[in-house]
Amino acid sequence: MRHLRPSITVLAIISCFITIVLYYWGHLPTHRINKMPRLAETTTEKIIVERPMLHVPLNKVYNVLKDDNDSMELIDEHRQVYMIDTPGCKIPIRLINYRKDLKISKKLSNCGPRAVYLRRNDEFNIRVYIAEKTMKEYLRKSTEYECCYRYIRKHDLYFKHGKTDSRYSDCKEIKHGSTFRLEWDFINVQCYDYDSQNVSHVIYNDIYAFAKKISISTQNYKECNIKYNVLMIGMDSMSLNRVGQTMLRTVTFFKQNYWTAFRAYHKIDDNTFPNLMAVITGKNLSVISQRCSWKMDKCKDLLIWNKFKEDGYVTAYGEDYLRLPDTFTNEYAFQEQPTDHYLRPFFMNREIELSNRSTVCAGNVYSGQQLLDYALDFADVYKQDNFFGLFWLNSFSHNVNSRPENADKIFESFFNRLSYTGALTNTFIIFFSDHGIRFGQHRAQMESYFDDRMPFLFIWPPILFTGREVMKYRALVINQFRLITPYDIFDTLVDIKSISSCSNVTDIDSDYTASHSIFDIISYNRTCKEVGIHDKWCSCHNLYPLPIQDNEGMRCVSHVLAKINSMISAIKTKKCWGCMSLELRNILRVHFYYNDDKISLFYVVAFTVSPGNVSYETTVLRKNNNFEIIGPISVISSYRGLGKCTINPKERLYCLCQKIEKCSLIRL
Repeated sequence: MRHLRPSITVLAIISCFITIVLYYWGHLPTHRINKMPRLAETTTEKIIVERPMLHVPLNKVYNVLKDDNDSMELIDEHRQVYMIDTPGCKIPIRLINYRKDLKISKKLSNCGPRAVYLRRNDEFNIRVYIAEKTMKEYLRKSTEYECCYRYIRKHDLYFKHGKTDSRYSDCKEIKHGSTFRLEWDFINVQCYDYDSQNVSHVIYNDIYAFAKKISISTQNYKECNIKYNVLMIGMDSMSLNRVGQTMLRTVTFFKQNYWTAFRAYHKIDDNTFPNLMAVITGKNLSVISQRCSWKMDKCKDLLIWNKFKEDGYVTAYGEDYLRLPDTFTNEYAFQEQPTDHYLRPFFMNREIELSNRSTVCAGNVYSGQQLLDYALDFADVYKQDNFFGLFWLNSFSHNVNSRPENADKIFESFFNRLSYTGALTNTFIIFFSDHGIRFGQHRAQMESYFDDRMPFLFIWPPILFTGREVMKYRALVINQFRLITPYDIFDTLVDIKSISSCSNVTDIDSDYTASHSIFDIISYNRTCKEVGIHDKWCSCHNLYPLPIQDNEGMRCVSHVLAKINSMISAIKTKKCWGCMSLELRNILRVHFYYNDDKISLFYVVAFTVSPGNVSYETTVLRKNNNFEIIGPISVISSYRGLGKCTINPKERLYCLCQKIEKCSLIRL
């Protein structure tokens, strides 16, 4: 019995231990396993960091994605739904139905087909692959062909007047499977066949872009434990609503991989330039115009990528569809290369429009695809170093007949491939836009008022950041439901630079003291006025409809039309040309709203004039019995071709040119 007692005691302890293990095994919080983010497969060391906070599901941002029927009506008579609902800003959900366009959407025209493929063999060498079956389609009568490659080079006068003046290296022969050393970023491949007279003819002509790695000395830069990279991908004229409906695969990828999505990212001015400059300089348009007009090269100190370059980062900037023209053109054109890698020479070389400008090609590939491929290569090449890259895409979304839905798979593939480079471990990815659709048939709808003002913003916070900077990541998640502006993105970039340089940056400021890094919790009481959003652009209010026959609405429209004609009379035009007076054709819509104190009454009117069928939208403040136009008068119809006779390009939107009869260009 004495020997049995210890044995019984041991068995009792073991039984209790097994019971406890089985109990907790049956009650494990399995949802945490399901909530774990999908980590990038890296080419170096695998790093697994559990996120300190639960992800805010994108289906809360995109309620519309749950609705499989054609109705986009999310607001009923008994309940008001808001994008954000804070004491400082309430933005109602008003959605244009882009799904109707998907039913009649056509596929992008083919730029190719591509017969010669260039792939990286390693960091320094390129391997050639020739698709023989495809190449035969290019052959004329001959069955033999030869191919060669050459580099696209530029000389010192390349940027003069914004025109291309490229020159090339000697063309060196290549064959399937051959390799060559990468010496420049941009490559041109040509293939020839020969006729019966042994005269060569170019049958294939294509262009390719790779980031040739450059060396930057880091001996003078302060080293931190972690330096975060920045990759910014911009897409023109894409509202949060538009990307949510037309790019479902990309949005789903973000949702599944725990990206942050911002419900109230708000534009601060009309078009691309001021909204993008606010992101990369923190300055408003008046400051940029004063300091940078016709002297953009002297403004480099304002650009955030130069601040990163000072800390040893490699920089890149690229933009496609330069015929628009691009962002940095005319009075804001660079005469010198602004970043270490610059894609303007590439797209100025062989970029063409197809299918009534719905498709833009650079060589045998879509321009947007070329830009994304380069961005991916840039991030992959410098993932072990430090980089800042900004790549802006116009070709998939800018025009009235652009079809971003056809680029959905391209973007999904880009972000998916990016996740397998290993760069996401310490790289912030900022996917954003400048504004929604500003002109076209959708602008006749009331919902377009909000759509224009609400671009999209998605941010991937790197894995190392979410694990080390828990409170900053917490603020980032909370700020998904706050009013955010481009000035805040600039402050956030400054914050990333500060964290990466182990210092508090104090010499880089935006124009607005109320702007904040989104790594700090944004005030719940934030208003448009506090953050520099003009009353013209602010959407923190509901719009209430009025009949188009409403007397006050018609008086308001008449006041705006009289103002336009007054402006027209003062426009200076080229000799023998003038601007026609405009008359009201029809009123598209009339809405009103009150300001916060319920005293000031604002009208938002849209109408079409003749001749020309040009449509305008403007905001008008009613004071007693008088009207005051708030901000600029916006053109909301397609304005291509307007005002070609004006001296000042900024006045062209209000001028329908008319040739003056019996006028001679010859001065006696």
